[in-house]
Amino acid sequence: MIRSNYMCRGILALCTLFITTVAWAQHDSDSLRNDYSKSHLQDNSRTDLHGDKLKQVQHLDEVVVRGNQVKRVNSSAFNVLAVDTRRLRNTNLDLAHVLDRVPGVKVREDGGLGSGTSINLNGFAGKHVKLFIDGVPMDGGSSSFSINNIPASFANRIEVYKGVVPVDFGGDALGGAINIVTDHSPHTYIDASYSYGSFNTHRSNLSLGLSSKSGLTFRMNAYQNYSDNDYKVKTQWTDLSTNAVSNDEAWFRRFHDRYHNEAVVLQVGVVDKKWADKLIFGLNYSHEYAQIQNANLMKIVFGGKYRTAQGWTPSLLYEKRNLVIPGLNFRLSARYDMVKTNNVDTLSRTYSWTGEYKVNAYQGEGVPTLAEFKGYTLATVANLTYHIGDQHFFTLNDTYTHYRRRTTNAASNNVQSSAATFMRRVNAKNTLGLSYKFIPNQHWNMVAFLKYYDSHVRGPVNVASSGRADYQEQERSTKALGYGVAGTYFLFHKDLQTKLSYERTYHLPTDRELFGDGDYEDGNATLRPEKSDNLNFNLSYQHTFNDTHTLSVDAGFYYRYMQDYIIRTIGQKGVAVSSNHGKVQGMGMDLSLHYYYKDVASIGGNLSIQNTRDKERFNSIGAVSITYGNRVPNLPYTFGGADASYTFKRVLGKDNRLTIGCDLRYIHKFYRSWSSEGAKLYVPEQLSCDANLVYAIQGGRYNVSLEANNFTNALLYDNYSLQKPGRSFSIKFRYVFYKQ
Repeated sequence: MIRSNYMCRGILALCTLFITTVAWAQHDSDSLRNDYSKSHLQDNSRTDLHGDKLKQVQHLDEVVVRGNQVKRVNSSAFNVLAVDTRRLRNTNLDLAHVLDRVPGVKVREDGGLGSGTSINLNGFAGKHVKLFIDGVPMDGGSSSFSINNIPASFANRIEVYKGVVPVDFGGDALGGAINIVTDHSPHTYIDASYSYGSFNTHRSNLSLGLSSKSGLTFRMNAYQNYSDNDYKVKTQWTDLSTNAVSNDEAWFRRFHDRYHNEAVVLQVGVVDKKWADKLIFGLNYSHEYAQIQNANLMKIVFGGKYRTAQGWTPSLLYEKRNLVIPGLNFRLSARYDMVKTNNVDTLSRTYSWTGEYKVNAYQGEGVPTLAEFKGYTLATVANLTYHIGDQHFFTLNDTYTHYRRRTTNAASNNVQSSAATFMRRVNAKNTLGLSYKFIPNQHWNMVAFLKYYDSHVRGPVNVASSGRADYQEQERSTKALGYGVAGTYFLFHKDLQTKLSYERTYHLPTDRELFGDGDYEDGNATLRPEKSDNLNFNLSYQHTFNDTHTLSVDAGFYYRYMQDYIIRTIGQKGVAVSSNHGKVQGMGMDLSLHYYYKDVASIGGNLSIQNTRDKERFNSIGAVSITYGNRVPNLPYTFGGADASYTFKRVLGKDNRLTIGCDLRYIHKFYRSWSSEGAKLYVPEQLSCDANLVYAIQGGRYNVSLEANNFTNALLYDNYSLQKPGRSFSIKFRYVFYKQ
């Protein structure tokens, strides 16, 4: 019944959207020309926040040639790669899987649709990599609004900063930063899609934009995701009669992993006014329901645990170039996340992977939980840029986040834990950055910067030396100074680019690391900030021969030395906790090679080698550490991929195109525990292949795509051997209307 209801809702919504869009399209049936990619030609002669002229974005049919904004980002002194996502809108990819195709980036999931997601970048993962949307940190966003839920159509491009991060973001990133850039340009459009796939998976999206000559603009992006996630897994299981865990593994079908979420993003405002280049008010709403099938270890299975979450986020964006005086540009972004999360574990049962269960005399499958978390996060980014001529640029940026949580747990039966539940949890961060950029000519440029970090944490701390927990509310502050420099030089008519950057930076513990998630993530409010020295060197070459053949080569090298490294470990009961480990050293390189033939064909690949090792010679009691020199566990150290695509033109019509493509992904086996401790547990070697077929009709107005993911049905794992879905198929329908 549930499946049929969601299918009917999806079909009904799609039909409604289709009728609406067709009716609107009849108003101006000639407005779409050849390809939707041409819709972005209106960017001609705009300027960015720094006053740089942005030339016309150029596209060739379905294959997108990097526009000026993407080129400008890639040509900066920072080790950054900008990815144009508009050519991926016909696929069923979300933003997480778009990122997974970027060299040096490995997106890791705990399971299927709606599962936990972390980003591995340059040998560091999770919260070491900061996520931004339009330059605003997403620290306080709801789990219902995460990158593995958001469709690729939500963004125009994704900027991946490896290692050194400019002061414009102001975040406390060590491994790097991801900035998702949305579309604020004034045009009118409709983009509607619906897909159905294996495991009863439904995904739909509606993007709507309206603009008037007076400067009034309106944007809406709404999407929903649903899946039973009932794929088969190979794992150990528990014999309920003896409570013994099997030594062998067997195949089971997941039976308690249903997930669905909905999100609506609204924006309204004005552009191109004397008093404001942009003034945009926004309101986001998201909701999710997630059944919890297993803990952080596959062998621990549940049949009744679930989580719900909903979030409201009002936001503000204001931009003004030439504020008061020529050359002074101002930008202010603010958002306020109000998130309510409910974790429920009250079923008096113990389950096995067979689906069988036994009744217990106590409440809860794990820790009795009937918890409600109300999190409130204010995030503001204020940016001033002043340029003198075309050579000297000064930037002052302040990023402030303030998180507080209110918690209740009606199922808690521990006096001390209950007392800790009602204690305050506050995490306030402020990063002030100042930078100077020098552009003497077209051949080279450099930037130097300072960052001042200020944080304040208040939360419950267990002060008991042993025995029963004794929580006290404590607070601590951190102040630190970071700095860095970056430069780039162009050779051979700007075809060859070199980059070198260094930064002393800090990572301030996140809300989840400090306070947990009230379920299977314990908090540690005593965590110290991480400190790191980051060094990056990059070589890139791109040249087009005879306007036909394009060759792109990129090689990046990095070095990281971290102190007070925050490591996440998993206990025997599947509960995770973060702690300061000590010193960690990371080195590695990213290599990529791609060839493009006109707008018809492309082929290429990438390889990442990462070596992150423990450099803490002595343990807490002064003895030589047995893990010294070990690779940091649960981090893949060799991975890569290859991709190819070909487009057939004039297929059953003058403006129709058929594109076929495939993606290959490889991960070398890696340890999921310290290699010198006990059994050497590891995640096995993995090789998977995805294939897709996209048929674009009438220049991209109507689109149909077929996808086969992991069609070899390989066993795929990420974090601590949590298994991901096997072979799956999907079909997607997309309609696009654009009005100049």
